[in-house]
Amino acid sequence: MRVRLYRNLAIRDQRAWSLMAMDGPKKNKIIDVVDGALMQDVDFVVSEAGRKRVHRIGKKVVHAYLDGTLIKKYPLHSMSAGATGNSVAAGANVPITYDPWTMKHFIRTDCAESVMDAGTVAITPAGVFAKLPKCGAKRAHPLGALLRTNDDWNG
Repeated sequence: MRVRLYRNLAIRDQRAWSLMAMDGPKKNKIIDVVDGALMQDVDFVVSEAGRKRVHRIGKKVVHAYLDGTLIKKYPLHSMSAGATGNSVAAGANVPITYDPWTMKHFIRTDCAESVMDAGTVAITPAGVFAKLPKCGAKRAHPLGALLRTNDDWNG
């Protein structure tokens, strides 16, 4: 099932996440509030208009989220506050963060590179963790050998 996941700003006593269905009979409706989740084929999305609204009104509003396929969800109070990504998915150990006051995109905390998508993402009360290559590593382009540079055409 395709879902949109975002930090639930209404639950102040714990770090909870809201899940919104992106297809099916409950499309665009909140289907659950959870401690965490395992997602695949995830896009990290920040609404620029929403980010500007945060700056204009001076308080957080939901404008950044993860879109992807829900593999597993963890009910409220089922995870420890310090659970890491590896406790949800082996290798999901790259912490991802977003702060509307200082950032325009989600970033990796290990090297401050922007993150637009990831194959596997683990969400816990402690945050978002992705399975990603080392910092600075070039990811394969989906067009592979069809992608050419100017030197290929001129040379």
